[in-house]
Amino acid sequence: MTSQLALFDPCGTAKERPHTRHFHVRHESPAEAVAGENAAAGQERLITKLLLSLPAGSKVTPWDVAGQLNFCINSARRALTNMATRGELIHDFRNRVPAGPYGKRSGTWRLA
Repeated sequence: MTSQLALFDPCGTAKERPHTRHFHVRHESPAEAVAGENAAAGQERLITKLLLSLPAGSKVTPWDVAGQLNFCINSARRALTNMATRGELIHDFRNRVPAGPYGKRSGTWRLA
């Protein structure tokens, strides 16, 4: 018997697609998925360089990253979250500061 998830999973299981770290249902080819992973890795390297160029202990918001590196805000958020999940950054969700064009409070991230 097949599980319901397998019926709607055209890309197969994680073992069948070891070339990517993430899975998003976007019906993209393996080549497109790998290209997206490479672009994301490049963005994460740029964020690391940015944080290393700042004084030790500096904290940034996704809006800071998006503005300084010319990323869309969603890419900045995704990269910061992925890096924090891997332990490269620390997300200080209690240190929320006004950020972005609307001044809404945003969490901050710093190097681990």
